Order: sequence, then C-alpha cells, then structure tokens
Amino acid sequence: MIEPEFPETVQSPEHQQVRGQFAVGYVPGVMPGKWFRRWEDRRHKPSLSQHPVRADGWRKALTNGEIKACFVRLNWEDQDPDVEELREEFRAVALYEELQVAVLDQDHILTVAETLTTGELTAESEPQARPRTDEAEMAVELTAAGVGPVVLPMSVARLHHRKDVTYRELTDAPTVPVVLVWPRDLSEEDEAAVQQFVGIVRGRSANSGRDTPPSTEEESKKKKQPPKQHPKAPQRRGGKGPKGAKAASASKNARRRRPR
Repeated sequence: MIEPEFPETVQSPEHQQVRGQFAVGYVPGVMPGKWFRRWEDRRHKPSLSQHPVRADGWRKALTNGEIKACFVRLNWEDQDPDVEELREEFRAVALYEELQVAVLDQDHILTVAETLTTGELTAESEPQARPRTDEAEMAVELTAAGVGPVVLPMSVARLHHRKDVTYRELTDAPTVPVVLVWPRDLSEEDEAAVQQFVGIVRGRSANSGRDTPPSTEEESKKKKQPPKQHPKAPQRRGGKGPKGAKAASASKNARRRRPR
C-alpha cells in the first residue's frame, strides 16, 4: 500500500482549510474512516474535511489552525509526549492501544511462528533501529531487501504492506496509545463540533440527546407550551373527610328511627 503524500510544510489556514468546514487530521496508519462516515451519515454541521498529516507535523497543524482535531499516535516518535504531558497543552481523549509487530521478509525463519517475543526476534536476527513513522516505508523496503526485520505499530505495518514481507505480533512489546487531540483555545462553535465528534468516536448513538442538541425552534416550542393541569378526581358522597363522615352518620341514624 502506498502512503499518501504529506506536505513538507504546513500551509496557512486560508490556503489549506475550506471555510466553514470541520477539519480533522490523522497521522499515517490511523484509519478513522468509520467515524468520518458516521458524521456524514448523521448530517452533522459543519461538513467534515479529512486531512492526512505527517507524524512530526500534527502539533504545528493544530497550533496554526489548519485542523481543529487530530488522531495522534503517542510514545513512538522521540518528541512524543505521554498523555498527561499532552493534556498540559491540549485536550485529549484516549481511544485505543495499538500492538507492535515485527515486519519480516517472506523467507525469514521466524515466519513459521504465529507470534513472537522480542527475545525470539533478537535471537534469530538483528532488527533495524526503530524508524520514525514518516520513514517507515523505507524501513519496510530494507526489510524486503534482506537488511533485517523492523518493529512498527501494526497499523503502520499494514499501511506499507507488500507481497514480499509479512509481520508477526510481538506479544511482550508495550502497546502504543492512539488519542484524539484538539487545542484548548477553540472557538465556542469549533469546540461544540469537536464534542459532537468525540461522541461519535466514543460510540454515542444518533438518538442520544448529547449527540444531537435540540434546535432553537424546538426549544421555543417547549417554552410556549402551557404546563399540564391534572383534573381533580370527583369526591364521592359519603367519602372520607369531615363532611362525608357527617352525611354518612346522619343517614344511618335516620334509618334507625323508622318504625317497623
């Protein structure tokens, strides 16, 4: 699979972002297509535009306003913060943990195993140094040429998959977190759009009140409706209460005084 071409430099928002659109970015390997489709299926406003960004460029793209939110992989690039450090500068929602895999050439002896440990990998080969995400395609080409295996997040290995290589899960390697990130200083309108998108990513249904806020017209109708009045139940003659008790007593005494 061929990696999309990413711009070397981030263009200004006036040239890159379509006015009135909700721009969401994602780093190589992350596949947010199902969430983008749900946004479109539910006809949310504003319309959503998709922006692939370089793994080393998402921070700049968010800061410059080119995108309003971004799917980001943490703990892989040298400059990557952890989630707590990230939240000091941005807002972030943790989404899932990604497995690490060893990419091998098809003739490698370790391809007979279904899964591997890091010890098994290093015992039988000399893996390449961990590449940056934006350089992973070249590392996979070197693996295919017999230079040695390379360890990558699973989605990145799938992105650069080719017929002359395969991959195996590393069962003892730490997982790689993927998060949705957005700036803290968004406008009220952009923040509302991000919150709706967070609801979709977290699996909130289309019928959720939090997912689809009521329109201004619906709110005005609710305010104009008079409060419901519950009719009082008619009081039975001789029922409970002082007056009912007196009437029952008088009727009983009258029956006793009648001559036989």
